[in-house]
Amino acid sequence: MLACVLCSCVNINEGDGSTSTSSTISTGATETVRDDIQSAIDSTVTSPDIDSATTVEPADSGVTTITSGGTYIFDETVKESRIIVNAPKQDVTIILAGADITCSYGSPIYVYKASTVTIYLKEGTTNTLTDGSTYTYADEYSSSEKEEPNACLYSKADMIIAGAGTLIVNANNNNGITSNDTLKIEGATVRVTAKNHGINGKDYLIVKDADITVTSGGDALRSTNDSDETLGYVAIENSSVNLTSGEDGIQAETVLTVSGGTTTIKSGGGSNGSVSSDTSAKGLKAGKSVILISGTYNIDSCDDAIHSNGNVTVSGGTFSIKTGDDGIHADENVSITGGEIVISKSYEGVEGETIDISGGVISIVASDDGMNAAGGNDGSGFFGRPDTFGGSSDCYINISGGKITINASGDGIDSNGSLTVSGGEVYVCGPTSNGDGALDYDGAATITGGIVVAVGSSGMAQNFGTNSTQGSILLGYQSSSTSEVVLKDSSGNVILSFTPEKSYNSVVISCPSLVKGGTYTVTACGQTTEVTLTNLIYGSSSGMGGGGFPGGNPGGNPGGGFPGGGGRPGGR
Repeated sequence: MLACVLCSCVNINEGDGSTSTSSTISTGATETVRDDIQSAIDSTVTSPDIDSATTVEPADSGVTTITSGGTYIFDETVKESRIIVNAPKQDVTIILAGADITCSYGSPIYVYKASTVTIYLKEGTTNTLTDGSTYTYADEYSSSEKEEPNACLYSKADMIIAGAGTLIVNANNNNGITSNDTLKIEGATVRVTAKNHGINGKDYLIVKDADITVTSGGDALRSTNDSDETLGYVAIENSSVNLTSGEDGIQAETVLTVSGGTTTIKSGGGSNGSVSSDTSAKGLKAGKSVILISGTYNIDSCDDAIHSNGNVTVSGGTFSIKTGDDGIHADENVSITGGEIVISKSYEGVEGETIDISGGVISIVASDDGMNAAGGNDGSGFFGRPDTFGGSSDCYINISGGKITINASGDGIDSNGSLTVSGGEVYVCGPTSNGDGALDYDGAATITGGIVVAVGSSGMAQNFGTNSTQGSILLGYQSSSTSEVVLKDSSGNVILSFTPEKSYNSVVISCPSLVKGGTYTVTACGQTTEVTLTNLIYGSSSGMGGGGFPGGNPGGNPGGGFPGGGGRPGGR
C-alpha cells in the first residue's frame, strides 16, 4: 500500500442530503440556493502541501489503486495505465505535475469511493488524460450495465479540480469529465474534447475563476440531477468559458447563474446549423431559472440562445447573440433590468409569457416577432417552423425603462395580453406585409410615459388605447417609403426624429411632449400632416389592408381613424 500524507485542501462534502434554502447566491441574484451549494460557491480551495505529498510512479500497463486518504503526486507519462481511488469516506488529493496518462480500455482516473477527491494541477504544468474509443468494464469497480465509468475523468464522489496548471482531457469514448455527485472547478485551465458531453457535475457544477474550453458532440457543460429540485445547479463566476457543442452549450436541470468573465458558445453548428427535431442545441438553458448578472456573452446557437422553462433574469452584461430560434426565451417571465443586448439574428428576439423591461440597451433583429408575450410551453420555431407558444389573457409586456430598437419581419412588439409603456425609449421597424403590425396586442395598450416610434405596414396597425395618459399619434399613408420620421411642435421645433431601416406606410408616435389640445406636424413617407390632439389618442383603428387608411381628417378625429384617405369612419 502506498504511504500517504494528509493534505490541507478544503473539504466540501455536499452529498449529505441537506436541504436548507435560506441563502442567496453570491452573484447577487434573488434565487435561493441550498446552504451547502452556497458554501461551495463562496469557499476557496486551499493549496495542498506539494513538498510533503507522496510521489507515485505508476508503471505502464498497470493500475494504481489509492485506498487511503492523503495527498499523492503524479508527474510521469504512462501508457495503458489508470488511477483508481477506492478510499471510502476519506479525502484524497491527486496532484498532477506534468502527468500524461493514457488508457485505451477505461477512464485514466476513476474515483470509485471517497468523501471528496481534489484533482490539483501544479502551477506551470500541463497534464493530459486520454482514453480509448471502447471501454471494457473488466474490473471489479465497473459496471457495463450502468456504463460506469462513462468519462475520461470520472468520479462517483464529490470532486474538485483546482490549481494554476492546465488539464487536457481527450475523451474518445463518451464524456470528458463527470462527477456523479458534485463538481467544482476553481482557478484551473481545463481543455476538454469529448465525443459526447464535455463536463458534468450531476448535483451541481461550479466554475470559479477558471479558464474552460470544451468541444463536445453533446452538451458542453451540464448539471443533470432531476430528482431533487434543489440540485441540478450550474454557477459560473469570473471565468473564461469557450464552448463548441453539438447540443446545449450550458444546461442546468434547475438554475443557471453566470456572473462576470467571458462566455462564448457555439451550439448545434450555430445560427445556420441544423440538428434533428428531438435535439436541444440551445446556448444557455435551465429548467427553472437563468440568471445573468454581468460579464460578456457571445452566443451563436442553432436553437434558443438563452432559454428557461421558468424565468430569465438579465441584470447586466454585454451580449452578442445570433440564433436560429429565439434570442431570449422563458416559458414564464423575462426580466431585463440592465445590460447591453444585441440580438443580430433570431426567429423571435425576446419571448415569454410575461416580459418586464426596466433598463438596458437592447437591439433586436427578428425574422418573426421582435418581442412576443405568449403563454404555454415553447413549441420552437427554429428553422422557420411556426412557434406554437400560445395566447393567454395573463400575458403582458411592460416597458418602464431602457432603450429598445427592433427590426422585425413579423410583429414588432406582440402581446397576446396587454402592453404597457411607462418609460424608456422604443423604436420599432415592423413588417412590410399587411399580416402583422409594428404594435400588436390582444388586450389593452397603455402608454403613460417614455418614447415610442413604431413604423410598419398598414394592414394590422394599432395605436395605444384611450386609457393612456400620454398622447399618441397613428398615421397611415397610401404608399410606402423609407424617409425620415420627424415630429415638430407648433413653433416648428423638432421634438424627435427617427430614420427607419426599411419601408413603411404607417407610423405610431408617442412622447411626453404630446399633450391634449396641442398641435403638431408629422413628416413621414415624404408627407407632412398637421395633427391637433383634441383627444390624447389620435388614430385608434386597425388598418384596412394595404394602402391608405380610412376615416379622419388631417386635423384629427378624436378616437378614431387615420387621417387622409377618406372613406369609412375610423375606429377599431
